[in-house]
Amino acid sequence: MEKIIIYVNGKDRIGIISDITKEISDLNGNIETSKMIKLEQDFNVLMLISINKENIEQLTKKLYSYNDLDILVKKTSNKNGSAKNKYIFILKGADTEGIVHQCTQLFSKLKINITDLETQLMNAPVTGSPLFYIKAIISIPKSESMEMIKDAINQLEVEENVKIKFDVYNPGLNH
Repeated sequence: MEKIIIYVNGKDRIGIISDITKEISDLNGNIETSKMIKLEQDFNVLMLISINKENIEQLTKKLYSYNDLDILVKKTSNKNGSAKNKYIFILKGADTEGIVHQCTQLFSKLKINITDLETQLMNAPVTGSPLFYIKAIISIPKSESMEMIKDAINQLEVEENVKIKFDVYNPGLNH
């Protein structure tokens, strides 16, 4: 089995997911991981699938036949990197310009790899004022100092006047 990544973008319509998953299923492909989201009027899909090597070309041709969708199929590898610990990072606070960059810059500086990152703008429960939310699953090399990382995250929390939850990631919990 080979692993491929499928990127799909197009104007939202009923049946996009059904169309794509039918083509994958018809060729005995397996969706391992996926993210699907509507952003304004565009629908976006990102999938990691495993499929027999001989079916990749046929799947690609079938997916490219959808003229209303922009599709990219990319081969990938499933090689694992060095041993790392996974953590969850959740930030809530006022919607301030540049906060995503500040967080990701901090992660980069601390040699933290982002596995998954989600942002959302919502209204605060009582006041209705804009509240920004970041949820990241991050991988930290075992060789890095957890004390230094926690100190840097605490400093970010104080400087930006936000609330941050930082804990060991448990995939069984709905953080």
